[in-house]
Amino acid sequence: MKILVYSSVFYPSVGGIENLNLDLINEFVRAGHEVKVVTEQKQTKDNPFKDVEIVEYKKIFSQIRLFFWSDLVYMPNITLKIFWLFLFNPFKKFVISHNDFHIAFHKKWMANLKLFFIKRANANITVSKSIAEHFKIKAEVIYNCYNDAVFKLYSGIERNKDFVFVGRLVSSKGGVQLLEAFKKLEGNYNLSYIGDGPELIELKNLSKQYGLENRVSFLGFMHGEELAKKINEFKIMVICPISVEGFGLVALEGLACGCDLIVSEAGGLPEAANGFGRQFPMGNAEALKTCMQELIVSEDLNGNYEEKSRYLNTLTKSVVASKYLTIFKKVLNK
Repeated sequence: MKILVYSSVFYPSVGGIENLNLDLINEFVRAGHEVKVVTEQKQTKDNPFKDVEIVEYKKIFSQIRLFFWSDLVYMPNITLKIFWLFLFNPFKKFVISHNDFHIAFHKKWMANLKLFFIKRANANITVSKSIAEHFKIKAEVIYNCYNDAVFKLYSGIERNKDFVFVGRLVSSKGGVQLLEAFKKLEGNYNLSYIGDGPELIELKNLSKQYGLENRVSFLGFMHGEELAKKINEFKIMVICPISVEGFGLVALEGLACGCDLIVSEAGGLPEAANGFGRQFPMGNAEALKTCMQELIVSEDLNGNYEEKSRYLNTLTKSVVASKYLTIFKKVLNK
């Protein structure tokens, strides 16, 4: 197949969709398919792929060339900036995946226009049942993949730390709520934040205000193997967004590194956690504290790794990419 990926966000930007794009494209190419990319993301000379052409959307004639070249267009999250190309061929097959709830926050006219095109796609994919139900669309649910070569158990690392938060330090991720819950815990436990963002200063000030400087650490941004090995040191990963999320890749990474999870009931996040650990109502700091208190003393803490592994084996890059390719083939064969 000749697959044109048209994505608003892309490398070198960093985020959940960007990482998923990289993983899927690598697997598509590995499976013998040709892939080219059009993106709204400004590019550098550092192309992450050996044989994949990447074009910025401002290059009009390059877009037209790639559109005619492709057998199928794949959009990770819908963007209206592509649809002028379908004037050249309104019968071109296209597939849209939906990774979050962003349409719900658009102005009504834009949301309706996007839904118009979504319902005319040859296939829709959602990364959780929660998204499919929210948009009331017929879709194939394919959970996101994770990097199983990096996020795993590492030998020689002692799991001697208690709670970890991994993510952007922004208000929607619930970092302040986590600190509020942590200060109420009974016991001399510790908490670490891995990540960076505009909320960092507030979190540091609050930890001092609460007298928690010796028990709360801010480890900065990490990625790749450095991040995975650091997660291996913790017993529990807390993922506590206060707004809905499409899935929650960090939950898979935490499970793969041996952590138990505490997650808020935020959209598709509980689906990613798959029943491992504890859940609490989104935005409820008292319920979060209760989950932390109960899980840290649980006899089953950090157990059932074989069961977790069976679940994670269904979400490796190769397995998830093959599900996408199966849908692409069905669309082209109709």
